[in-house]
Amino acid sequence: MRQIPKFQKFLLPVAIAASLAACGSDSKGSSAAPTTVAGASSKGIIIGGIVNAYPITATGEVDRSTSLAAPTTTAADGSYSLSLNNNYVPGSAIYVEITAGDGTLMRCDLAKCGEKNFGEDYTLASGFTMSATLPQASGSSVAVNITPITDIAAKLTLQKVVSGANPSAAAAGSNAQVAGRLGITGGLIDQPIVDITSASAVNGASQAALEYNLKSAAAVAAALKASTTPSLEDAVANFVNQFSNGGIADREETNSDDISLEELLAEARALLETVKTVDGVNANSGGVSSSSTSLATAESSAQNSSNTSPSQGDVPEDVGSEGLVASKAFVKQVRNLASAGVVSANQEAFAEQIDLASEAVSADSDIVAEGLGLGLNAIASAYELYLDAPDEDKPNSVEINGITVAISESAGTVTLAVDDTVVLNETEVAIKLSAADGTVINENEPVDNTVDGTRTVSESGSATAALSVSGSAASSAVSITINEGSFSGALSYDSQWTETDTSSETGSGYSDTWDDEFTVTNIDAKLNITLAQLNSDNNIGFTGNMALKLGELKGSEEGSYSTSYSYTEWWTNSNQEQYTETITFDGFEISLSGDFSDDLGNAISASLAANIDNFNETCNQQSSYGPNGGSYSYECDLNETETDYAMASLSIVFNLDIDGVDDDVKVEFNASRTGLETGEGSLKLSYGGKQLNLNYEGGNTATLSNHNGVTMTLTETEVDEETSLSGDIKHGGSAFATISDDTGAVVIRYNDGSFETVM
Repeated sequence: MRQIPKFQKFLLPVAIAASLAACGSDSKGSSAAPTTVAGASSKGIIIGGIVNAYPITATGEVDRSTSLAAPTTTAADGSYSLSLNNNYVPGSAIYVEITAGDGTLMRCDLAKCGEKNFGEDYTLASGFTMSATLPQASGSSVAVNITPITDIAAKLTLQKVVSGANPSAAAAGSNAQVAGRLGITGGLIDQPIVDITSASAVNGASQAALEYNLKSAAAVAAALKASTTPSLEDAVANFVNQFSNGGIADREETNSDDISLEELLAEARALLETVKTVDGVNANSGGVSSSSTSLATAESSAQNSSNTSPSQGDVPEDVGSEGLVASKAFVKQVRNLASAGVVSANQEAFAEQIDLASEAVSADSDIVAEGLGLGLNAIASAYELYLDAPDEDKPNSVEINGITVAISESAGTVTLAVDDTVVLNETEVAIKLSAADGTVINENEPVDNTVDGTRTVSESGSATAALSVSGSAASSAVSITINEGSFSGALSYDSQWTETDTSSETGSGYSDTWDDEFTVTNIDAKLNITLAQLNSDNNIGFTGNMALKLGELKGSEEGSYSTSYSYTEWWTNSNQEQYTETITFDGFEISLSGDFSDDLGNAISASLAANIDNFNETCNQQSSYGPNGGSYSYECDLNETETDYAMASLSIVFNLDIDGVDDDVKVEFNASRTGLETGEGSLKLSYGGKQLNLNYEGGNTATLSNHNGVTMTLTETEVDEETSLSGDIKHGGSAFATISDDTGAVVIRYNDGSFETVM
């Protein structure tokens, strides 16, 4: 089990800013009048769409009679640029809208768009519209990208204004609200548009940008699947209307035309698998790999959520602040969260209990898991022997490596059961398993040739597995129970071995060589499991779902063995063995989601996902024994170089109850390997509509940003064994503060002359 770290250990920047004390005055910054509103439109990429900008009236209407810029059309990559005119009132909200004209095209970013396939262009219906709202235009250029997700926020904005809200505040609140509810990192309208049908665009995309575009497309895919009606244009409208009129639930108790977050994330994961098949897409790139695990974790979390009621999310209390005000609010947010950041006494005690229990559990859990594996292997081997036996002589039990498997058949279904005990590392493990197997095995007739005393046997075959299994394995300390499970996959193998009799008048001998290959593909396992500690004063347990997928695994083994007996004055024996085994696999994914709990009633819900690609390991074993002693060696090599290495990513999601914070803090951690000895990671904290996002991309620099788009960058530099810290705080591309420790203390200096220090 994993120890839950205390909150202060999560963020270096939070720790640095934990005791910031404000000094000096506070004032608002000012910005030059804007000149351009630029961005892109995607559902997928829209080519030749007509883009307009309009004001929003105090009654919640879009004033299309007043144009804030001359209309423009989107380019081949979906991009556009508008120049604001004198009709724009500084500080007011802007409604940016794209409509379809004659010949407007959309690139299909779904598995199927009517008669068009993924990556193909088709003509948009003339009534198609999509929009986004900009709270206010500041600076010389602002980004406003338009997607189905921004269209939701635009509809919410108009509803809020109808209810009396200021248009600018309504736009800022709605954008943050939708981003938070759909788990989007950062802002809503300034997310980069990624053409997910383009290999170069996908390979260069960050995790946050790729996930945003996948979710945007997946919302429409889920809407298409949920309803019998619509065209793609109708599906967009249906999802926007659902969210703007009620919201989205984490999951559904009963099927309906409404989309749940679980369904949206499932479609996003499926869409990512389609993206991986695009010629030139690097499935091992950081963005693709991290998105894969992050989406899997999010889906698992939604599946296990108790929230089945629609929600539009929360509006951050400080949303919409700009410039210097936003920068100071950001520092205050960091300080408040860090100073409040003490895990509740109950939850901290539980985290410590998990840590204490982990040592007791971990040793036996490995042994119990091994016992569970031996039981499943015995069932598989017994089933094969049962199939090979003549119909008139089918066994009702088989012993495999000391484990007895009982076998029965009824109505064409073979049931296999184990109720036995094995001893592993001096630990007794009781195994109780039951499996109903629908595996189909196709074995070719073996080829067996003997020439001049040398026998050569070649075997090959394939199997399609379909296994349902339940049961448990337990020691005195730990039990692992499969409450319910299913397993499917395919196996093929090709084996050849040769044996030679080397007997002579003065002795005898035997040699054997072998060359085996096997391939396993499309493994898909879904298990509901319980892991329980059994002998503690306060037992820790886990109950939840585990899913495992494996695209392809290949294995090979080449080896030889020889033994000889000779006689001079007495018999002596010598033997030698050597073999080389290689395992490679791609597309390994595992996810785990459920509840850790103890006997006292404490509980933590968590979801985890990991994937590994391009794994390649070779192991060599050599042994030699004779009258004068022997030798043994076993070594493994991952076969990695600077340019060819295994790719791995990890994602974890759980909630923390923080004293001083009204809402639970949702913690999302993502990490991925980016090189032989390098990696990058991110940590996202979400609560009450607010965000804090930590990103580390290697080296000595990290960034921390929030829901208002404020970014703190910190760089640690070491010179002559002395470490210094420097950085800045930016909003809208402009720096409003610098950070340094030149005076011996870490000081944040704002551009209005005020400052804050770390005590």
